[in-house]
Amino acid sequence: MKGISMRRIAAVLASAALVLAALAGCTQSTPTPTDPAPTNPASTAPDPTNPPAQGGTIAVWADPSCYAWLKDMSAKWEEETGNHVELTEMPMVDGDYKHALDGPAGIGPDLMFGPHNDVGDKSAQGMYAPIQLSDEALACLVPAAVDACTFNDNLYVVPLYMGTNLLVYNKDLVPTPPDTWDDLLAIINDPKFDNNGDGSLGFLCNLGDFYNSAGFIWAGGGYMYGNNNTDPSEIGLNNEGAVEGATRVKELFALMPKGMGDRTTANDLMLGLFTEGKVGMMVRGTDMIPSLVDAGINYGLARMPKLPNGNVIANYSGFTGLTMSGFAHEPELATEFLNYIVQDQFAASFAEKTGLIPCNQKYLDDNSATNDVIKAFNEQIPYCVPMVKIIEGNQTWDPMHAAMGSLATGTDPKEALDTAVKKIEDNIAALHAGN
Repeated sequence: MKGISMRRIAAVLASAALVLAALAGCTQSTPTPTDPAPTNPASTAPDPTNPPAQGGTIAVWADPSCYAWLKDMSAKWEEETGNHVELTEMPMVDGDYKHALDGPAGIGPDLMFGPHNDVGDKSAQGMYAPIQLSDEALACLVPAAVDACTFNDNLYVVPLYMGTNLLVYNKDLVPTPPDTWDDLLAIINDPKFDNNGDGSLGFLCNLGDFYNSAGFIWAGGGYMYGNNNTDPSEIGLNNEGAVEGATRVKELFALMPKGMGDRTTANDLMLGLFTEGKVGMMVRGTDMIPSLVDAGINYGLARMPKLPNGNVIANYSGFTGLTMSGFAHEPELATEFLNYIVQDQFAASFAEKTGLIPCNQKYLDDNSATNDVIKAFNEQIPYCVPMVKIIEGNQTWDPMHAAMGSLATGTDPKEALDTAVKKIEDNIAALHAGN
């Protein structure tokens, strides 16, 4: 699912940096990722053996997607503890920009929404503080979500919901989803599909968008950066495994209409054709489900197939939740609130109120047998690769978009990836020029 857009986050960070630079004459400068995090006694991690006293107030900025649920949870917590939540509806992107100003000024929130892939940059700047959840609370969460939200052995985001791409199929055209690469090609090449003509199509995916094609690179054996995507001095986007994955992408481009090579229009083309009942399979996030329901499509969802090497196509994953401001006024009380809301008993209400996939392992396990969406998520998430947490991750998007798109017009996969890696190296050098 692409709701957590690296490009959008990068734009927000750039806007905030400009504002802070303008204020540099009257405030301290914003730390860079290489600077030590500013000392801030108010954000000191709480001592779990010394719980906070009752009667305090925490300020929470809630993304609209989760505002109604957090309003209910705040009321429950207030009734049980005597504490108070000052809840403000604040879109995540707006909150990120506003926090860059309000946090250092002492008028920001204790908790606010953020994506996992912000934790490297924000923690280095001192904008996010470590969160010490109780062992009981951590046990409620999907392990992959906790790992993604952890940086330098500290948890910086308490994950509430997650997203990734899944294989979506029309059950009337594809009764059983493919398990392997050979299964996938057999379905696509079924005579009932006219993949480059005016008839129905076997498979569509916006592979020119690296968010959608990255899973083939990872499953092939490629990787973005060394040391679990934390060392940008080592780039694995053009190694032998990456070339294998890109070769599979090129193979699929040849089995799709030429219009799918334009990443700026491919999503609309794909969803339009799928809702008309003309496509057997596509790769998308769960955001398209309402459109499929409205169109009356008999759809199913499944994990991605395995490449010939046996690896499941490892789509990107994203996790979003509540972060602790580095300038929090009540960090201990805020941690108590976080421990409360992630309990297993509240996961079902979260899913019902928000329509999102909760990062609660028991909820996923309990519902996998009866809910196709949950089953597909539970099967896919262990194979996913979380979006990169360091700021250098932003330097890969445009070069890799270009590389993947060029495969649609016949470019050699190795040549395409070599060109992209050279551009990424240049981008990273420019990013750190003068540091």
